[in-house]
Amino acid sequence: MGLGDWLKRRFGSGGRSTEMVPFFDVENGRVVQIPALELRPGAVQARVQGIEGLVWLLPERLKPGDVKHPPFDEGIRAYIRQIQEAFAEHRSLSFDEWEDGFRRDANPEREIALWSHAADIYTAFAASEPSAERRRDLYRCIEAEQVVNRFFGKNAEPGGAEERPRD
Repeated sequence: MGLGDWLKRRFGSGGRSTEMVPFFDVENGRVVQIPALELRPGAVQARVQGIEGLVWLLPERLKPGDVKHPPFDEGIRAYIRQIQEAFAEHRSLSFDEWEDGFRRDANPEREIALWSHAADIYTAFAASEPSAERRRDLYRCIEAEQVVNRFFGKNAEPGGAEERPRD
Protein backbone atom coordinates (compact mmCIF):
# COMPACT_ATOMS: atom_id res chain seq x y z
CA MET A 1 0.00 0.00 0.00
CA GLY A 2 1.40 3.35 -1.02
CA LEU A 3 1.01 6.76 0.51
CA GLY A 4 -1.73 7.66 -1.97
CA ASP A 5 -3.78 4.60 -0.98
CA TRP A 6 -3.36 5.45 2.69
CA LEU A 7 -4.41 9.06 2.12
CA LYS A 8 -7.47 7.96 0.15
CA ARG A 9 -8.49 5.56 2.91
CA ARG A 10 -7.83 8.14 5.59
CA PHE A 11 -9.44 11.20 4.02
CA GLY A 12 -11.78 9.78 1.43
CA SER A 13 -11.57 9.33 -2.28
CA GLY A 14 -12.64 12.77 -3.38
CA GLY A 15 -16.38 12.14 -3.53
CA ARG A 16 -16.24 8.63 -4.95
CA SER A 17 -18.25 5.92 -3.23
CA THR A 18 -16.64 4.07 -0.36
CA GLU A 19 -15.72 0.43 -0.79
CA MET A 20 -17.90 -1.83 1.35
CA VAL A 21 -16.35 -4.88 2.98
CA PRO A 22 -17.82 -7.90 4.81
CA PHE A 23 -17.38 -7.63 8.57
CA PHE A 24 -18.19 -10.48 10.96
CA ASP A 25 -20.19 -9.18 13.93
CA VAL A 26 -19.14 -11.66 16.61
CA GLU A 27 -21.89 -10.68 19.08
CA ASN A 28 -24.67 -11.31 16.54
CA GLY A 29 -22.91 -14.09 14.64
CA ARG A 30 -23.59 -12.55 11.25
CA VAL A 31 -21.82 -10.74 8.45
CA VAL A 32 -22.61 -7.08 7.81
CA GLN A 33 -21.29 -4.77 5.11
CA ILE A 34 -19.37 -1.72 6.39
CA PRO A 35 -17.27 0.94 4.67
CA ALA A 36 -13.62 -0.14 4.49
CA LEU A 37 -12.72 3.23 6.00
CA GLU A 38 -14.47 2.17 9.22
CA LEU A 39 -12.25 -0.86 9.81
CA ARG A 40 -10.32 -0.09 12.93
CA PRO A 41 -6.66 -0.93 13.53
CA GLY A 42 -6.23 -4.54 14.58
CA ALA A 43 -9.00 -5.85 12.31
CA VAL A 44 -7.91 -8.94 10.36
CA GLN A 45 -9.35 -10.99 7.56
CA ALA A 46 -10.11 -14.61 8.30
CA ARG A 47 -12.20 -17.56 7.25
CA VAL A 48 -15.05 -18.26 9.65
CA GLN A 49 -16.63 -21.70 9.75
CA GLY A 50 -20.04 -21.64 8.09
CA ILE A 51 -19.38 -18.39 6.20
CA GLU A 52 -18.19 -18.38 2.61
CA GLY A 53 -15.13 -16.31 1.77
CA LEU A 54 -12.98 -14.04 3.87
CA VAL A 55 -14.48 -11.59 6.33
CA TRP A 56 -12.98 -8.86 8.47
CA LEU A 57 -13.21 -9.30 12.24
CA LEU A 58 -11.77 -8.10 15.52
CA PRO A 59 -9.78 -11.01 16.98
CA GLU A 60 -10.10 -9.76 20.56
CA ARG A 61 -13.88 -10.28 20.34
CA LEU A 62 -13.61 -13.97 19.47
CA LYS A 63 -14.36 -16.49 22.17
CA PRO A 64 -12.42 -19.74 22.50
CA GLY A 65 -14.13 -22.77 21.03
CA ASP A 66 -14.96 -25.87 22.98
CA VAL A 67 -12.25 -28.30 24.04
CA LYS A 68 -12.35 -31.01 21.38
CA HIS A 69 -9.56 -33.32 22.50
CA PRO A 70 -8.53 -35.05 25.74
CA PRO A 71 -5.28 -34.10 27.49
CA PHE A 72 -2.22 -35.00 25.44
CA ASP A 73 0.24 -37.73 26.37
CA GLU A 74 3.73 -36.82 27.60
CA GLY A 75 5.27 -37.20 24.14
CA ILE A 76 3.01 -34.49 22.70
CA ARG A 77 3.33 -32.37 25.84
CA ALA A 78 7.13 -32.33 25.32
CA TYR A 79 6.57 -30.60 21.96
CA ILE A 80 4.20 -28.10 23.57
CA ARG A 81 6.80 -27.39 26.29
CA GLN A 82 9.41 -26.74 23.59
CA ILE A 83 7.02 -24.32 21.82
CA GLN A 84 6.15 -22.49 25.03
CA GLU A 85 9.81 -22.14 26.04
CA ALA A 86 10.91 -20.97 22.58
CA PHE A 87 8.31 -18.19 22.37
CA ALA A 88 8.05 -17.22 26.06
CA GLU A 89 9.90 -13.94 25.47
CA HIS A 90 7.24 -12.78 23.01
CA ARG A 91 4.07 -14.67 23.86
CA SER A 92 3.29 -14.77 27.54
CA LEU A 93 1.18 -17.92 27.51
CA SER A 94 1.73 -20.56 30.16
CA PHE A 95 2.27 -24.19 29.21
CA ASP A 96 -1.33 -24.93 30.28
CA GLU A 97 -2.66 -22.12 28.05
CA TRP A 98 -0.72 -23.45 25.05
CA GLU A 99 -2.01 -26.97 25.68
CA ASP A 100 -5.57 -25.74 26.16
CA GLY A 101 -5.42 -23.84 22.87
CA PHE A 102 -4.17 -26.90 20.99
CA ARG A 103 -6.90 -29.06 22.56
CA ARG A 104 -9.48 -26.66 21.07
CA ASP A 105 -8.03 -26.93 17.55
CA ALA A 106 -9.80 -29.07 14.97
CA ASN A 107 -6.45 -30.61 14.00
CA PRO A 108 -4.08 -30.24 16.98
CA GLU A 109 -1.41 -32.55 15.56
CA ARG A 110 -1.01 -30.30 12.53
CA GLU A 111 -0.95 -27.12 14.62
CA ILE A 112 1.57 -28.56 17.09
CA ALA A 113 3.77 -29.70 14.18
CA LEU A 114 3.64 -26.23 12.58
CA TRP A 115 4.41 -24.41 15.84
CA SER A 116 7.12 -26.92 16.74
CA HIS A 117 8.81 -26.35 13.39
CA ALA A 118 8.48 -22.58 13.89
CA ALA A 119 10.03 -22.92 17.37
CA ASP A 120 12.98 -24.84 15.88
CA ILE A 121 13.55 -22.11 13.29
CA TYR A 122 13.20 -19.34 15.86
CA THR A 123 15.58 -21.06 18.29
CA ALA A 124 18.20 -21.65 15.58
CA PHE A 125 18.22 -18.00 14.51
CA ALA A 126 17.63 -16.33 17.89
CA ALA A 127 20.05 -18.35 20.01
CA SER A 128 23.03 -16.17 19.15
CA GLU A 129 21.10 -12.91 18.65
CA PRO A 130 21.82 -10.44 21.49
CA SER A 131 19.34 -7.82 20.25
CA ALA A 132 15.88 -8.16 21.78
CA GLU A 133 14.51 -6.00 18.97
CA ARG A 134 15.86 -8.33 16.28
CA ARG A 135 14.53 -11.38 18.16
CA ARG A 136 11.13 -9.67 18.29
CA ASP A 137 11.27 -8.99 14.54
CA LEU A 138 12.16 -12.63 13.91
CA TYR A 139 9.23 -13.76 16.07
CA ARG A 140 6.85 -11.43 14.19
CA CYS A 141 8.01 -12.86 10.85
CA ILE A 142 7.47 -16.42 12.07
CA GLU A 143 4.07 -15.58 13.55
CA ALA A 144 2.99 -13.85 10.33
CA GLU A 145 4.01 -16.92 8.34
CA GLN A 146 1.94 -19.08 10.70
CA VAL A 147 -1.12 -16.89 10.10
CA VAL A 148 -0.68 -16.92 6.31
CA ASN A 149 -0.32 -20.71 6.31
CA ARG A 150 -3.33 -21.24 8.57
CA PHE A 151 -5.75 -19.00 6.70
CA PHE A 152 -4.49 -19.09 3.14
CA GLY A 153 -2.72 -22.43 2.77
CA LYS A 154 0.90 -23.41 2.53
CA ASN A 155 1.28 -22.11 -1.05
CA ALA A 156 -0.24 -18.67 -0.41
CA GLU A 157 1.40 -15.70 -2.04
CA PRO A 158 2.07 -13.18 0.74
CA GLY A 159 1.70 -9.53 -0.05
CA GLY A 160 -1.97 -9.07 -0.87
CA ALA A 161 -3.79 -6.57 1.31
CA GLU A 162 -6.35 -9.21 2.21
CA GLU A 163 -3.62 -11.27 3.85
CA ARG A 164 -2.45 -8.62 6.28
CA PRO A 165 -3.88 -7.31 9.51
CA ARG A 166 -5.21 -3.79 9.22
CA ASP A 167 -3.07 -1.23 11.00
